[in-house]
Amino acid sequence: MSVMQRPVTQSAGGVIYYLASDGEPRYLLIKRQAMSKKIERVVPKGKVQEWETHEDAALREVSEETGLILNLLQVVTKLGQTHIRTDDPTIGNLNKDITLFLMLYAGDPTKISIIDGEWYVGVYKWCTLQEVLALIYYPDLRELIRSSYAIIKADVQQDTIKQNFLESL
Repeated sequence: MSVMQRPVTQSAGGVIYYLASDGEPRYLLIKRQAMSKKIERVVPKGKVQEWETHEDAALREVSEETGLILNLLQVVTKLGQTHIRTDDPTIGNLNKDITLFLMLYAGDPTKISIIDGEWYVGVYKWCTLQEVLALIYYPDLRELIRSSYAIIKADVQQDTIKQNFLESL
């Protein structure tokens, strides 16, 4: 059965960040073993269950795969979708849509517990935007993360304006 004849699997995940002391975002990447057996850095994601919204699935998957506490994660916005369509026998037969959400993590960035299973190898890294762009293999994921930077910086600027206004009262 060709990739286009198979049903599309729906997945959801999170581009997680926190603001470092220098005011710049740090993005969470986790290591996993791809179906091709290569080790790659990715954002946490997983399959959407029938009863879930994509946003709920993204939050659940992020929490399950990183150990991050749900009430310390805030969905900022839906970033967009990536798609995997392949019949390549070296990486598997995939027909998948992945919806990604930008999530702000308000907790301690050292309190992460990556599971060593589901292809994940138990390693994580908080990265600058430049590191993310160098480490991520998938071009569409790199572009979504690049676009998240502008969203984050606009939010920081808006918060600064609000804070300055309130202080002037």
